[in-house]
Amino acid sequence: MLSSLTQKEQKETDGRRILGIIAGDGKLPPMLAQSAREKGYKVVSLALTDDALARMQPLCDAILHSPPGLLSRNISYLKNQGVQDVVFIGKLNKVQLLRNILKIDLTAIKEMSKLANLNDGSIQTAVGGFMESHGMRVVTQSEFLPQLFPSVGVMTKKQPTAAEYVDIEYGYKIAKELARMEIGQTVVVRDRMIIAIEAIEGTDEAIKRGVQLADGPVVVVKVARPVQDQRFDIPAAGMRTLNAMLSKKPGGILAVAAGEVMMVEKEEMIAFADEHQISIVAVSGE
Repeated sequence: MLSSLTQKEQKETDGRRILGIIAGDGKLPPMLAQSAREKGYKVVSLALTDDALARMQPLCDAILHSPPGLLSRNISYLKNQGVQDVVFIGKLNKVQLLRNILKIDLTAIKEMSKLANLNDGSIQTAVGGFMESHGMRVVTQSEFLPQLFPSVGVMTKKQPTAAEYVDIEYGYKIAKELARMEIGQTVVVRDRMIIAIEAIEGTDEAIKRGVQLADGPVVVVKVARPVQDQRFDIPAAGMRTLNAMLSKKPGGILAVAAGEVMMVEKEEMIAFADEHQISIVAVSGE
């Protein structure tokens, strides 16, 4: 599905910069689009999923629904729209990529063949570098959504206990190591035992598995990679994260790395957490 302005029409606009949003699933892409519009940008989107198309279409001057593997088509579209700045945002897990494995062009195959491995960081850096080689500046999500990055501290009425802080510290160290190895960025802990780790299934499914195995409240720790390229795939927690934490008993801890993990729907999350006696805390490795 394609909705676009012609290249001539783009050049005849009022001089505003044109932002290309490479959008995956979730609420973050439309939030960023709205922020960009408020900052005076014209917004063009490359919607990588059905969810992204539905959420982004009302906020964009032009939008193309296309899988990520059609790299030549996608870069041509952004260039023809006159895009100057590009931002990557939204969830696109590896399961979705595997389902689109046949929708990949020769340009993508050529670029991927240059990589030593196909982990998230390598692929993202390669795609970003490819876009920059075509004259587009890759910008960070935090330039548009700085309010979503919490500072160190407890955000809810319920404070973690001393024992829960021990679990948080333990989980933080393990999560950072798993993130460094490109396995995942979330761990589920109870009584200094790792109950579940995030892998290809994603954060929410890992949390649900941990809650089921623990048969009760757990400590969830979510971090960023030790060397996280802020232009790509900033980890986020939202209402789906908290819903995944619900068990037969009230309670639980959601600990996120301060200044690294975005909190989507922050006010709604805090109200929900207070209702279910969950503590949300932003922590630092220091």
